[in-house]
Amino acid sequence: MREALPITASPDTDCPSPGTCEHGDLPSDLDRYEAVLFDWDGTLVDSHPLNFRGLSAASARWGLTMDESFYTTRIGTSGAELINELAAAAATTVPVDEVVALCLEIILGEIADLRTYAAVVRIAESLHSRVPLAIASGGARRAVHAGLDTTGLRPLFEDIVTGEDAPKGKPDPGLFLLAANRLGVEPSRCLVYEDSPEGMQAAHAAGMRAVDVRCFRNN
Repeated sequence: MREALPITASPDTDCPSPGTCEHGDLPSDLDRYEAVLFDWDGTLVDSHPLNFRGLSAASARWGLTMDESFYTTRIGTSGAELINELAAAAATTVPVDEVVALCLEIILGEIADLRTYAAVVRIAESLHSRVPLAIASGGARRAVHAGLDTTGLRPLFEDIVTGEDAPKGKPDPGLFLLAANRLGVEPSRCLVYEDSPEGMQAAHAAGMRAVDVRCFRNN
């Protein structure tokens, strides 16, 4: 049994010069990994503006106001949880499933506007054919798959795990563990690329090394 893999710290401690650190390069110890797992939203694609517009518009149909600062501070939290928070703050109840469903339809209607983070995509392209790759996202299955088709990234990945595939979202490690299991790889042999604190926590809880892409994804 090999030693536990080190955990890459957050950009605040590892990257005194954000955007120029080595996290945007292939790892020097690539041979230690048998699979690489990528988060989707905020990691491979700049989906947060689209997701915010969808969630804000859907919430408004039921009289809830979601401002961008509220959304931004909770990136990594599910849409259902955000809606529940808004409803509780407004002392009201809403059909959360219906709000989420409407949000998804709005997102799918604008999916052509989805843009990638070129620096992270370059990493995935460099790793393709060298090591199995998978998506491990807490996002909705239809949205992730539509995004993969829109961006042309689907051929890079051997498997796609989304929010419907695990009973709990991040920071629970279930999504990452399921992705590793589907690829037939031990969790300790997986490298993860993530953008949210919840995602980093989930990767660490799964026993995987995690790289925070926020320091280099805009390159």
